[in-house]
Amino acid sequence: MSTIHILDEIVLAPDAIAQVLQLLEEHYLPGLPARQTLSLQQRWVSPPVQLENQNNTLWLLWEVTDAYCYYTMRGTADEGVMRFWAEVDQLCQERRRHVMGDATQPLPQPLEDA
Repeated sequence: MSTIHILDEIVLAPDAIAQVLQLLEEHYLPGLPARQTLSLQQRWVSPPVQLENQNNTLWLLWEVTDAYCYYTMRGTADEGVMRFWAEVDQLCQERRRHVMGDATQPLPQPLEDA
């Protein structure tokens, strides 16, 4: 198994970026040690300038060790996690999550019923 990267793409007005980052710092990141599977690797914004009448995209790059950890992370998301993303959804125009693995590694196959 190889590392899985999760890239959150959050389209929002430039003035909402600081609010989302504050929510992240105050409400989401403090709970990461308890979840033990997910780590934030990077935060980016594009374009890296504020343009009139144009949204920006906030990119959050996360990492989990493998597919097992990915599904553990999803299965253990608590009310605080759901509340964080609901608040982000109120501030953004669009949000997508991209889940990526190393393209050179064989893709895992579904388990057959025992």
